[in-house]
Amino acid sequence: MRDKTSYFSRTRSGHTLIELVMVLCIFLILFSMFALILRNADRGWEIGRGKIVEAQEARRAADKLAGLVREANPDWVINATHYPVTISSNNTRIDFYRPVFNASGIVTSLQKVTFKLDPADETRLLMKEGTAAETVAASSVEDFFIGCGCSGCTAVDQACPRVRMEIETFKEVGFNWETHVTLRNLNMTVSAETAVEEPDEGEF
Repeated sequence: MRDKTSYFSRTRSGHTLIELVMVLCIFLILFSMFALILRNADRGWEIGRGKIVEAQEARRAADKLAGLVREANPDWVINATHYPVTISSNNTRIDFYRPVFNASGIVTSLQKVTFKLDPADETRLLMKEGTAAETVAASSVEDFFIGCGCSGCTAVDQACPRVRMEIETFKEVGFNWETHVTLRNLNMTVSAETAVEEPDEGEF
């Protein structure tokens, strides 16, 4: 007579519930690890991309300001009226005048240029050229500093015709950009007929 227990043990090929649960748990662990790796990789990519965007933005703003302020004179004088480079007491705003030339290379007007932190949103650096609409020179700004570029100086003038600017951004990992610019039109004078393009007082 055959042993029925032995027969069924040899022919049974299914899996127990415990085995299925263990396989499912292992699958879930592996899937969770894979998802975590993907998430970390994506976050790393976003941080890197954010740093690149910040660096480009800060560099563009610094280059724009440097290019414009380099053309200025520490203090233009037209009919005894002075148009100097001025920096706010909290070092977050600069106003200066750059010359506008005609085709013959003669200065026909002075255009006022302003860079400042937005009072309504200090993460934005604003720029205004003459009477044109204001634009955003940089965003995601943690700190903006503008000042005289010489040791111990108190103002941008003939004794120190240099401007120092710093921009710091803050998205994910901060980015610092610092530049020093020397004004090149120190000895340039303009005629009494030179026009001045600037917004109304208090407009910007």
